[in-house]
Amino acid sequence: MPSKHKGINASRLKTIYARQAMPSWDKDYVPAILATPQEAPSISRAFILTPEKLQNREVHLLSTPERNAALLGLYHPDVIGLQEQRMLSPEPCPHPLWTFPGMDRTGLPAVKGLIDVSDRLGYLNLLTRVNVENKDDPRGNSSLVFPWVGDLLWAIRTASGAVFNINWTVKSSYADFKRSLPKSKKKASDMARVLARHEIERALYDDVRIKTVQVADEGIDSHVVANLRQLFGHHRRPLGLSVEQRTEILYKFYSALGAGVPPVEVILQYSDRGRFTVHQCRSLFYQAIWNRELRIDLFHPILINLPQRPEERDVLDVYADWFRG
Repeated sequence: MPSKHKGINASRLKTIYARQAMPSWDKDYVPAILATPQEAPSISRAFILTPEKLQNREVHLLSTPERNAALLGLYHPDVIGLQEQRMLSPEPCPHPLWTFPGMDRTGLPAVKGLIDVSDRLGYLNLLTRVNVENKDDPRGNSSLVFPWVGDLLWAIRTASGAVFNINWTVKSSYADFKRSLPKSKKKASDMARVLARHEIERALYDDVRIKTVQVADEGIDSHVVANLRQLFGHHRRPLGLSVEQRTEILYKFYSALGAGVPPVEVILQYSDRGRFTVHQCRSLFYQAIWNRELRIDLFHPILINLPQRPEERDVLDVYADWFRG
C-alpha cells in the first residue's frame, strides 16, 4: 500500500496544511516534508542538520544539493532564519515575514497564492487537485489544489537592521532547472512543465518582493562544500574553555597561520603538556573558522597536519549574488 506520507493524496495535504498554516521562524518551525524514510523522496538522500543559529532545531533537507546549499547559507553571518520545505500556498496567505519576531508588518504584501499566479500566467492546468472529505459539503467531498513545496527560504538581516527574504530553489546542475526527473522518462511536455513550475514559483515570490535564486550544486566549489561540512560538524560542540583560555589558543592559531606552521603543532603543544585536550583545541580551530574569526582559504582542503592557506577569496564575496535581495 502506498505511504500516506508520500505522493499526492488527501492525508498528505492535511498534514502539510497542519504544519504550515502559519509557519514560524523559531524552534517550533515544522517543514512541510520531513527528512525521514516515511516522507522524503526515495530517489534522493535526506539529511537533518541542527544549526546553533536556528536554536538547534532540526533542519530537514531532502537531497545532497539541498544540504550543501544549506551549509553555505548557514555559514553566512547575516542569515538569521530559514524555512526549508515551506509550503507554496494555493490560496492567499500572509507574507513569509509576517511571523518573524519583532517584524514591522507595515507594508508587507500578502502572497496571492498558486491559483492566482497560475491563472495569470495561463498555467492553471499544472495544478493538481485532490478530493478531500468535507462534512459541510452536500456532495461529501471538496476538490482542493494540492500545495507545492519550496526548497530554502532565508531570512537575512542587513547592516542597517532591515530583514528580507531570499528564496533558493536548488538542483544538482543548472541543466536540471530545465528538465524533469527521472531523466529516462523526460519528454518535451515534461520540460515545459518544469520551466512553467519555476516561472510560477518565481512570480509568486516576485509579487511580494522576494528574489528567487536558482542554486545549482555544481556551482558551489567542492572544496568549499567539504570544508563547510567539516566545520559544521564541530560548530556547536561544547569546549569547556573560559574566554581567556579560548583567546590564548586562538592567538596561537593566528600565529601558526602567519608563520606557516600546521595547526596540529599547536594542538599537540597544548595536549602534550596536559593544558588542553586535543578535542578542545581541534574543535576550537574549526569553530573559529566557521565563525570567521580565523580566515582560512576555504577553496582548498583544510588539513590540520599541513600549513593553512590564509584566505585569498572570501566565500561570501564569491557567492554574494545568491544572498543579495
